[in-house]
Amino acid sequence: MEKDVEEIVRQSNLFKDVDPDIFTQVMDSSLPRSVEEDGYFFMQGDPATHAYVLVKGRVKMIQITPNGQQITMRIMTPGQTYGGIALLNPQAGYPATAQAVEDSIALAWDTARLRELVEKDPSISLNVMELMHGYISELQERQKALVTDRVEQRIARILLKLAAQSGRKIDEGVLIDLPITRQDIAEMSGTTLFTVSRTLNEWERGGLLEIGRERVVIRDPHGLVSIADELVER
Repeated sequence: MEKDVEEIVRQSNLFKDVDPDIFTQVMDSSLPRSVEEDGYFFMQGDPATHAYVLVKGRVKMIQITPNGQQITMRIMTPGQTYGGIALLNPQAGYPATAQAVEDSIALAWDTARLRELVEKDPSISLNVMELMHGYISELQERQKALVTDRVEQRIARILLKLAAQSGRKIDEGVLIDLPITRQDIAEMSGTTLFTVSRTLNEWERGGLLEIGRERVVIRDPHGLVSIADELVER
């Protein structure tokens, strides 16, 4: 298991391309953190003291808007990084809450240690900037979709993104191997729970999906792509 964890961290978007000698120091200075299902690694607004690489489980990144609305931003899977703001601007605090959606384990590095590692290998800093750029691009795409895309397109694209991230081929189709709820899909696609439920039920009747409790199987991936790209009317 220890070797598997090392490989996950080595391929993570925080420590990819790090010099092998420095990577040994990365692992030696890591702090294991275990959080049970529904627990929190950190809360939005907390001082950004650590950056994390998830090595087991699933973590949901949540933002609370000024009017109190909860928005699921993304779901992290093993090898992904969260809390990278700890290196760039720890005083700003975490911009989102990191909640475990199942029992999860991550490795963490405190801000001071991260900066020492960056001085030895600047590729870590470049990796963090790439992460931040990816998040900004994601937010821009989401905003554009809210303005220009039909809600069915947005829902289809969220499902396809989740399938690409953690899809697993089974006899019935492609299982989104995440404990995902309709509320999560609604928050990620910028619509209501009612609209998501109505849309998913319609797609299930049409043979596009198979839906269970916190379980979605894409039975017709090409059909879902057609909806996402608005190639057919449904």
